[in-house]
Amino acid sequence: MIQPKLMAGNQWLTLSDLKAGKVADNITEHERNAIQFCQRWLNGEQEFEFKTSGSTGTPKQISFKRDELESSARLTERALHLQSGYNALICLDTRFIAGAMMMVRSLVTEMNMILRSPSANPLNDLGEQIDFAAFVPYQVITMLEQTPAQFDKLKTIIIGGAPLKNEVLDQLHGSSTSFYATYGMTETIGHIALQKLNGHDHQDYFEFLPGITGSMDDRGCLILNVPHLHQPTVITNDLVNLFDKNKFRWVGRYDRVINSGGIKVQAEKVEGEVEKLFQELEIQKRFFIIGMPDQKLGERVALVLEGLEMNPNQEDAFKVQLAQRLNAYEIPKLLLYIPRFIETATQKIDRAGTMKTQIESR
Repeated sequence: MIQPKLMAGNQWLTLSDLKAGKVADNITEHERNAIQFCQRWLNGEQEFEFKTSGSTGTPKQISFKRDELESSARLTERALHLQSGYNALICLDTRFIAGAMMMVRSLVTEMNMILRSPSANPLNDLGEQIDFAAFVPYQVITMLEQTPAQFDKLKTIIIGGAPLKNEVLDQLHGSSTSFYATYGMTETIGHIALQKLNGHDHQDYFEFLPGITGSMDDRGCLILNVPHLHQPTVITNDLVNLFDKNKFRWVGRYDRVINSGGIKVQAEKVEGEVEKLFQELEIQKRFFIIGMPDQKLGERVALVLEGLEMNPNQEDAFKVQLAQRLNAYEIPKLLLYIPRFIETATQKIDRAGTMKTQIESR
């Protein structure tokens, strides 16, 4: 029988060591938090509490029973064919659901756990072969820039937190590693749907994990039926194209619809066109679309950009070409530059926090 183990501070520990309270020397705070979560699980704790990221609203605490977490982990094990003895890389904050569920999946499936503190490039100086890992887009982008060859050491990668840009997706297609985008939230105990991003079997839609189904409400938002949750119905604010009860394409957030002169503008659609144009013009900037109050229109579409302003010629070329891709109501009426975006604890752009800081600094 395989006895899974955990690496922290470049030292391997058995689960028996952890259950007995042994801790490796010279470990980071992240590794300590992860080990503490592992010890709570091994000692049979029955309820676990997590905080939402706050990227789509005020952060809140949510509790789940042990059996809910275990059932969720089993679904991922089944969908991705995870096996006992695999090496799992855990480099997300285990105080949040994404990192914690990487530990639960490892414990339930009896995979070895290799802990690394959250960083832009968790593959840097990585010596071990990795069978399963979870990253956020920021990490994937950085690793593709700095250590692309390291991806050859990984078998299966799940990516969550935000959609990947098209230019990043293009770089994944030739890789032998299997990449999946995830759909889920704290309320669903992490991901409940996957989208294969590369290979001959790549998909342009999300597919629910076994047993989970979806429907739509009168807003066009996704309603989830998640049987392993004690409260199985989850009503989301995610606008989707639902192909059947098992497959859907994500469109955007209902709460990111901008009402401009009575015309509804989906912020994510405008962001997609800006992203394509930035790629063509070789503009490297983070950005987001937001609705700003307007006396005449009610709201006007604004493009918020991070960093220094574009030079006048570059900005003029950008505006002209963007106007050819969007209708009159979708075109940003304002370009707002902010030196540095605020981020959530899970490294997502905090749009509300960024705008609040901007207003307070005026």
